[in-house]
Amino acid sequence: MLNQLFARVRVLFRGLSGNGQSRLPDPLRIASQAGQAPRPRTVAPPAPPRAVSPEQRAERTRALAIRLFGANQPVDNPRDLFGRQAELTALREAVLDGGMHAVIYGPRGSGKTSLVRVFGTMADERGATIIYLSCAGSGDFGQIILPYLHEMGPAPFGLRADEFARAVDLVSSSPTPRSVAALLARANRDELVLILDEFDRLEDADTKAQLALLIKLLADMRSRVRLVFVGISGDVGELIDVHASVRRHLTAVGLKPISDVEVANFIRSTSSAIGVAIAPGALAALRFVACGSPYHMRLFSLQSCLAAIDGGGREVDEPTMLAGLERARRVWSATNSRDAALFEAALADPRWPVAILECFARECAVRLEFTPADLADALERDGFDPDAAPLLIEAFGPALGRMKEGSLRLAFDDVLAPQFLLSMCVTARMTASGHPVSSEGTMQ
Repeated sequence: MLNQLFARVRVLFRGLSGNGQSRLPDPLRIASQAGQAPRPRTVAPPAPPRAVSPEQRAERTRALAIRLFGANQPVDNPRDLFGRQAELTALREAVLDGGMHAVIYGPRGSGKTSLVRVFGTMADERGATIIYLSCAGSGDFGQIILPYLHEMGPAPFGLRADEFARAVDLVSSSPTPRSVAALLARANRDELVLILDEFDRLEDADTKAQLALLIKLLADMRSRVRLVFVGISGDVGELIDVHASVRRHLTAVGLKPISDVEVANFIRSTSSAIGVAIAPGALAALRFVACGSPYHMRLFSLQSCLAAIDGGGREVDEPTMLAGLERARRVWSATNSRDAALFEAALADPRWPVAILECFARECAVRLEFTPADLADALERDGFDPDAAPLLIEAFGPALGRMKEGSLRLAFDDVLAPQFLLSMCVTARMTASGHPVSSEGTMQ
């Protein structure tokens, strides 16, 4: 045992004295190695990229087209809100900067929801609290406004949860414009924006009058709560009673058709982003049939690009564009077969040249509503007999409705329908004669 111990001690001393194999690093050898170039390391070559089949590439392009055109979904990113910068600026300046309330109105498919969503994002970035709810068709004042109080919570009021619950319970027992305004006036921590979407569904005139009174009371109390009403209408007065005492606290933002330049820019830039080219004739026709409607602009363009992609191509020429219009009509007619059949019958009726149906369709598309006199003026402007106006109204009667009982103002029950009639007219004309759409937006 002792012999083994002494043997290990001798080995240790030899190592420390330099005799035998050194167990400690040699500083001179390390210094000499530091000046030497490093040895190159062998790196394995990258793996070759996985092959993508034409079918996979086409499917990826289809998915990108559906996402970028977004025909069935409202947008919420400012860069996707084409043609509505003026309206967005008006909302920002009036509501966020000026402390006013607002009404956003326009026809279905005009981009109201997209506009208010982008506005909500902008307001949120500026520190405001946004509460977005939809109105019920038969709700009274309490049913409309109380859900917003419950959504707010106690934070904007600087109250404890139990204090806020008692305050809301007190208002809920008998909700009136004055009691609601008194509670909302206590919100002093944040700017609050209450968005009342689908306001056109609200039918009760007394409820509308109470909401108008709420606007006035909030303004008189210098409340930090703003109301933004959103609805389908051609006239702000049909949405809310804007008598003189309310009008000075309210800004109206009407959504008119997007300009032809903006429509063309959107179609061209979005199709380019997915790698599809739009031929000039096809672009002009798509712009013509959209009539400035964001919904139709996106739907017709999307279906035209999908027709090209599914056909193995990367260009929308005029035949491909017509195929895309047909695809879009199939999407629409699945939910409105009555009007689709009515339009087909009108195109087959020898009384109606395609050009006069185009005039009728465009007049209905660019207006939410029209009178017989409006239609007669449009027919005369385009060189047709104005006396045809009542006959056209009779022919399309099943699809039309009066805006109010006893009113002369008419509108399609399906406000999206006129552009589909127009697309059928364009298809019939271009198929029969090959006449293109001019850059001015009229059929040659």
